[in-house]
Amino acid sequence: MSEEDGNSDELSEAEKRREEDPIAGMYDDPDSDPSPVRPGEAYDDEDDDGGTGLTGPMAEQPEEPETKSGTYYVKYAEDEAVTLHDVNTAEICTLIENPGVETHDIVEATLVAQPPMEVSYFVKELTDHYTIDVERSPEPPTTQVMEISEEMGRDEVIAIDREGEGEIHILKIDPDLVEQTADSLDDEENPYKNAARYGVNRVEVRTDEESGVISIRYLP
Repeated sequence: MSEEDGNSDELSEAEKRREEDPIAGMYDDPDSDPSPVRPGEAYDDEDDDGGTGLTGPMAEQPEEPETKSGTYYVKYAEDEAVTLHDVNTAEICTLIENPGVETHDIVEATLVAQPPMEVSYFVKELTDHYTIDVERSPEPPTTQVMEISEEMGRDEVIAIDREGEGEIHILKIDPDLVEQTADSLDDEENPYKNAARYGVNRVEVRTDEESGVISIRYLP
């Protein structure tokens, strides 16, 4: 028998085994894969970057805490709690610690909400911090103010421009209430808020008790 005939017989035997048992015949096929992947083993065709090819939802990144900047009036101040009012929006913000302010102070600051509830804030940056003087003046209201007040009704309030910065607010009230009202203005929040909004740092109060006139002058 020639060598070629012997090879033919061997091939015939291999073909016969594959026909009788396809699984066993795989091991006689040089093109077959003799090592199927078992559970837990990596595939040969993994991603080029070394990943396993598994995909899933990405974890959500935590949102940045709310940040706001503005000019604030200090309505209430203690060592561990401060209540601020935004002088332009009237928004109320509570601080978790006192950065060194007192009631009636004005602060220009950037605030950051305290996670996770974000219902209170801490000061990230304090740009400015100042006080506003609210004081009585012995001087009477100006002639212009008195002339305007003659056209006003009782319990009426109007605002007029003044030369330069600031405004003048004119109140017409019961003459018997002039002293009491004027004396309490330094403990009211509106003069401080108005001054901060107008960009001035002094409030001068003049009165004419007989006419029931109070002049509140917002001065630089």
